[in-house]
Amino acid sequence: MSALHLPAGGGAVHPFLGTTMTVKAGGPETGDRLTVIEQECPPGFATPLHVHRDDDEAFYVLSGTARMHCGERSWQVTAGAFVLLPRRVPHAFANVQDAPLRLLQLTWPAGFEHFAAEVAAGDVDPGHLAEVAARHGYQVIGPPPDTAVRPPAHPPRPEESS
Repeated sequence: MSALHLPAGGGAVHPFLGTTMTVKAGGPETGDRLTVIEQECPPGFATPLHVHRDDDEAFYVLSGTARMHCGERSWQVTAGAFVLLPRRVPHAFANVQDAPLRLLQLTWPAGFEHFAAEVAAGDVDPGHLAEVAARHGYQVIGPPPDTAVRPPAHPPRPEESS
C-alpha cells in the first residue's frame, strides 16, 4: 500500500441502482482493508433491507438528509452525521428530502467496489441483483423500511397560559 491522492471528482464512477458511486479507494489502494465510495442518491432513493455477511459499513453524511435503519434502530441523519452498520445486521437507508443526498461510504474489508462495478455493468432485474449480491456476500431480505418521518408518539402539550 502506498500514498494516494485523488482530485475532487476523481475515481471510478459506477451508476448503481439509481445512484452514482465514485470509488475513491478500494482493495488495490488499501491492501484489501477498506473501500471508500462517494455516493450521490437522488430524491426518494431507498435501498432494500439487506445484510452484509462479511463486511461492516459506515456512512458519513456529506449533504442532505437520510433515514438510516439498522436492526430495530433508526435515525434521521443530516450533514456531519456518522452511522456504523455492523455486518450481519439487516439495514437500509433512504433519501427523505427533495434534493440529492451525498454520502461517504466506508466498507471493510475492501470488496464492495467489485459488487458496485458488477451491478453497474449488468441487468438490474431483481433476480439478477440477488444473484450478484449473493456472490459478493450480500442478501436482499425485503423492501425498504417505511421511511416516512413521523411526529413523536406523544406531541408536547401546549403550555398553559396563566
